[in-house]
Amino acid sequence: MYDVSVVIPNYNGIKYLEHCLEALENQREVAFETIIVDNCSQDGSASLAKEKFPQCCYLSLDQNYGFCRAVNEGIKKAAAPFVVLLNNDTEVKEDFLEEMTAAIRRHKKA
Repeated sequence: MYDVSVVIPNYNGIKYLEHCLEALENQREVAFETIIVDNCSQDGSASLAKEKFPQCCYLSLDQNYGFCRAVNEGIKKAAAPFVVLLNNDTEVKEDFLEEMTAAIRRHKKA
């Protein structure tokens, strides 16, 4: 069971996506899944991510529906009680998910 589902929308993010996923690999103390929702990228970013990060879950959309539709599709697929939306150009620190889930648990209305 996962504590957190991380949803990353991607559209032609070959310049960023690999760094984003590498940073997520360094997370500690939290069981999480990564869901990448590809908005019909044409730059090879989806193929690169699938090759280098096979542990991620991938959803491929048939066209670029934009951020909102992509994250909503990812949220539908999420298995965890908490969902974090992360842009593909983000590089998180190694305690990001640990601190995020700790804050949520401290504040019952969060």
